[in-house]
Order: sequence, then structure tokens, then C-alpha cells
Amino acid sequence: MIPLGAPISDTHGVELPSRYEIRVVTADLADSISALSYYSHFFESPTWSAIYEGRQAREALRAYHACKPFYQLPETSAKNGLSYFIWDKEFVFKRPESAAKGGVCSWDDFDLDDPDLEVDAQRKLHDALDFPIVGFGLSYDKFVPGDPKGWEAASEALPMNTPIDAFFKAHDPRPAGSWEPTAPGQVIERVGSGTREGYHGQGLMKALARFIMLEMKSRGYRAIQINCGAPQVHHVWTNPPKPFRGSTVAAFANWVFETEEDGKKVRPYEKAGLGNFYLVWTELLD
Repeated sequence: MIPLGAPISDTHGVELPSRYEIRVVTADLADSISALSYYSHFFESPTWSAIYEGRQAREALRAYHACKPFYQLPETSAKNGLSYFIWDKEFVFKRPESAAKGGVCSWDDFDLDDPDLEVDAQRKLHDALDFPIVGFGLSYDKFVPGDPKGWEAASEALPMNTPIDAFFKAHDPRPAGSWEPTAPGQVIERVGSGTREGYHGQGLMKALARFIMLEMKSRGYRAIQINCGAPQVHHVWTNPPKPFRGSTVAAFANWVFETEEDGKKVRPYEKAGLGNFYLVWTELLD
């Protein structure tokens, strides 16, 4: 099998079953990582899959296309050397042409105007992810976010993230200037994580998270910040290996958050399958 991405030089003692390998996300994987990220977001998240039920395929594909400029920014996950994935060396491809190339993402082949797009959508979009990336952790240097236009595209593609981000900024109890980076190489911001359908329950998310913590520490970073909703992810990042220390900075209550639309109070997240989103701060202490 043709290996994807770039190899890592040190696993920092993090062990995986022999069929799996942690590798660095590289620019040629931008579309694959983007598509898998949005598949995970719209189909596998208990929060977003419930909110977008019945239109998940269309929303996922719209986000995938809209965010192509974002994934091409040199400072973001596909090109910055700060993002990682788990590669399954025993992955069974669905198509011979995918195997010949080491993997293929076919999301560009879907027609957003297809009236049957949402029919059996989860299977169709999953089958089009014919590559052996089975877990991912995407990050960027908080001091070097990149072109604001790319971030604007990402925000427009996922508009329901904006109130959550605004809430965290408004309810962050940390004194201004106490945690923010003053130069590159200090603080990592996580921008996506997921485990592929069929690979849950094997400890892959935890192993990759631990590796990222240890790798960023070895590079001189002092902390990692992550916005997450899954209880398992929240647990891993608030309970890092010693001497690291994790804490919940703020919690966004999905079921009770209210905003105003057309003069009426609404709860846009009340269908969410999970009760909270969390802002977590993990300190990479000595």
C-alpha cells in the first residue's frame, strides 16, 4: 500500500496496534482530510447529526467545497506540519483505482442539485472516502492563524459554530493576557478531530491526543486549546498524562442556549444529542 502523508520520527512512547501508524497530514491530503472532517461533523457527531437531520449530505458537501481555500492556507492543518492522522495499513479499499493511488476522495463527483442526494446519503458519502485515514487531529499555531478570508469561508460554511465561539470568548474567566501567545511556538489551537466509522472503541482518539500533547511539548509549546463536545474527547483533554494539566475553561449548554430570531426567542441547539460544548485548556507543564 502506498503510504499517505509523512512519517513521524518519534511516537513519544505512544503505542498502537501494529496495523496502525501515526503520520503527518501533508498538502496532498487536503481534500481527503477536509471531507473526512465534515463527514465526521455532519454524520457522526450526536450534536450536528441531529440538528442537520435530513440535509446532512448537502450541508457536508457545501462545507467541503466552501472550505477548500481554508485548507490550502499554509498556516492551517493540511500544510502546517502540526496536524496528524492515523493510517490503517490493512485498510480494505472499495475500488482498485483507489488502492493504486493509496486512496481517493470522490466528494467532487457529487452533484449538490441531485434530488436524491439525501437518499442513503451516509453510505454514499462514506464510500467516497476510499482512503485509509481512520482518525485525525487537526491543529494550528494560535499566533499564526493565516489569512482571515480563509477563516471567513470556514465560518460561513459552519454558521452554527459562531455563537459557540462568541459564547466562549464572552465567558472565558481567564484574565486577558494571561494565556494568549505572544509569539509563534507557544499555543496550539485544535480545529478538528474524529475517528472514522467502524474504528471506534479501539483507543485511537486517546492515543492520537496523547501523541499530539507530547509532540507539541517536544517542540516547545506550552499549551493546547480545544473546543469539543464529545464526552470522551473532553475526558481525554482534561485528564492528560502527568505532569500535564487540563481544565474546562467554559461550557456551552446546547439545550438551554437562547437567541433571538425575528423578534422571537429560539433555542437553535435544542435538538443536539449532547448537552454541552466545552472549551478546554491543556497545559504542557514540565
